[in-house]
Amino acid sequence: MFAKLKKKIAEEAATAPRGGVRIPRTISKESITSVGADSGDDFASDGSSSRDDLPAQLLRRNDQIRKLEAKLSDYAEQLRIMQKTKDKLEIALEKHQDSSIKKLQEQNESHQANRAKMAEGMALALEKKDQEWMEKMADVEKEKAALSARLEEMMEQSLALFQKRDDLDELEGFQQQELAKVKHMLLRKEEQLSQRERELQQKEKLKPEPEAEGKEKLQESRAEKQERLCPEPPPASAPSPPTSNTMVTNTSDLNDSREINFEYLKHVVLKFMSSREAEAYQLIRAVSVLLNFTREEEDMLKQTLEYKMSWFGSKPSPKGIIRPSISGTSTNWS
Repeated sequence: MFAKLKKKIAEEAATAPRGGVRIPRTISKESITSVGADSGDDFASDGSSSRDDLPAQLLRRNDQIRKLEAKLSDYAEQLRIMQKTKDKLEIALEKHQDSSIKKLQEQNESHQANRAKMAEGMALALEKKDQEWMEKMADVEKEKAALSARLEEMMEQSLALFQKRDDLDELEGFQQQELAKVKHMLLRKEEQLSQRERELQQKEKLKPEPEAEGKEKLQESRAEKQERLCPEPPPASAPSPPTSNTMVTNTSDLNDSREINFEYLKHVVLKFMSSREAEAYQLIRAVSVLLNFTREEEDMLKQTLEYKMSWFGSKPSPKGIIRPSISGTSTNWS
């Protein structure tokens, strides 16, 4: 992994300037020997040319040797410096490599820890979400059960209301029948009263005149005087019939009382049939008295009104307690 980094650092160190002298990348024996060989060749060529200037050539060669030795020592110093720099760079590289590896390990450990923490958090969140959904599902099931129970209750109430409506319709029909019977009875009573009024008018036409009545009273007074003067045991006889005046008075009183009862009966029956249940309940006793209801008939009428006023309950049945006198036979109205 770090081979390229080492190579790059070595190239930068090799190409870096040192003390104003450019350091070549590599120094080999071939370059040094090539320089000496060149100088020997020059010396051989010079020897062949002339022996007179040999000292000068030697001096020149010595100078070249010294220069080469100086260069060699300089190269050796540069090589030592480069080796030292290389060692430092290798140490720095190792330290950098160790720190990088350590940092990578720390980053990897941190990443693994964060990943584990994130996975744990996600697991907890999912578990919490599942718990919430389970609770919501339980609430929905409870609400569904409550709504189902309420729906069943409402269905039962609806059926009960439908049944009650049917019963009320039946009861209303029964009341219409009873009302028709009462109206028929009232018509018959009106006919009877009108007939009796005609009979009373005929009787009033047939009553004796006042003069004849005065003569009868005078004869009765004379007979009483004779009885006082000549008392005799009175023969057993039937009670004398009432006079026509007394009969007319009693008949008119009876007629007036029956007219009053009939008007009151009409008023009470119409009030009873047109009022609400609570008001009609207060008129039961008056209707029972006027129509001569028995105790069972009065109780049945009360139960019927209570059934109409309540939402639930069983409809009362007549059970054969309704007397046929309402629709047929006459009733004592005195």
